[in-house]
Amino acid sequence: MNNLERFKKALNWEPVDHIMTYDFLDNRHILIEYGGYDPSREYTFEELIHINGRAWKNIGLDITRFVYDPVNHWMGSKITNWIRFFGVDPSNWEVSQAGGTAWISKRPFKTLKELEKHMPQLPVYEEVKEWYQPSIRQMQEILSEYDIVMIGAVEGPITDAYSYMDMELFATAIYEAPELVQHVMDCTGMFSAHIARAYAEVTQAPLLFMGEDIACSTGPIFSPKFVRKEGLPRWKWITGPVKEKGYKFLYHTDGKYGNFLPLIFEELGADGLNPIERNNCNDIFEIRREWPDRLLFGNVCCMHTLPHGTLGDVEDETLELIEKIGPQGGIFIGSSSEVHDAVPVENAVCMYRTVKEYGTYPIDIDRIRRRRTELRKKNQLKLRADLEL
Repeated sequence: MNNLERFKKALNWEPVDHIMTYDFLDNRHILIEYGGYDPSREYTFEELIHINGRAWKNIGLDITRFVYDPVNHWMGSKITNWIRFFGVDPSNWEVSQAGGTAWISKRPFKTLKELEKHMPQLPVYEEVKEWYQPSIRQMQEILSEYDIVMIGAVEGPITDAYSYMDMELFATAIYEAPELVQHVMDCTGMFSAHIARAYAEVTQAPLLFMGEDIACSTGPIFSPKFVRKEGLPRWKWITGPVKEKGYKFLYHTDGKYGNFLPLIFEELGADGLNPIERNNCNDIFEIRREWPDRLLFGNVCCMHTLPHGTLGDVEDETLELIEKIGPQGGIFIGSSSEVHDAVPVENAVCMYRTVKEYGTYPIDIDRIRRRRTELRKKNQLKLRADLEL
């Protein structure tokens, strides 16, 4: 059984031989050490796909939604797409990149009046399809050579709209110029809906991911009323072609889901979540108890455990997921959001290899508990030794 076959079964809660791993990796060191990436060279996109595939296979990753380019951040491609598909004036846009991240540092507008002169146009399906389908086919076909499953991913209409407008201007416009917000969200929502439709027509992998950041560590950024009125109908534009094919839909927001979960699961009908941030944001075990039929993608902490923890810390947190959720199925283990450059290579490798070693069905709970007890004892001995120094 290859990983695509295994993935299709696991998505439908059918028996498989082991838990699968899933992640978003943007870690240059992993590409260098496990994929043969040379920072002094320039690569074509096809070459980058092969480097990514080789790296992910070598560290034990099964599923991803991203091909990482260490030179060109994905934020730049977002502006390129706005220009290409929304008819946006290409002048006076600027992306700054530093510390492994990027942001739009310059826009051709700062006020609502200026925004009115730079409104996007609705995208055309055939144009989006002509661009997207060859790209997703290429990524899926090349990555399949390394037994890596590539799922599709779209930006949510709210996130894409406030990325276009700037969050402060977006928040102001919600109250002072709602018609502008609605038009921008029509454009961003339709663009993602076009991608979803194009994806559903050709994909190998029956799952689409949508990233819609509507929450932070303390809870919602936007009121549930706004999200239900303006977000939900446009989300359904995106889920529609996916659900019509019988495929699954994966919902993402950073931060704390909180009272958005009934909206996401019951009103939208999302099949699962990724990520599920830890650190007092979300409790993956509580979510599983409350929503036992939903798929969970994550959830080793990428804020503390993966970047700063010991190998024992990483292994123990991974084992906890295997022990408590693994036997039920519907879990795809990886980071709580991404494996970024601050994550030591050995910690990432430890996470995936722990899944491979202990995530075989039937899950041996007693073996896992013995190993976790052993890890805790080692940690206590280390702490005692540190205190004696």
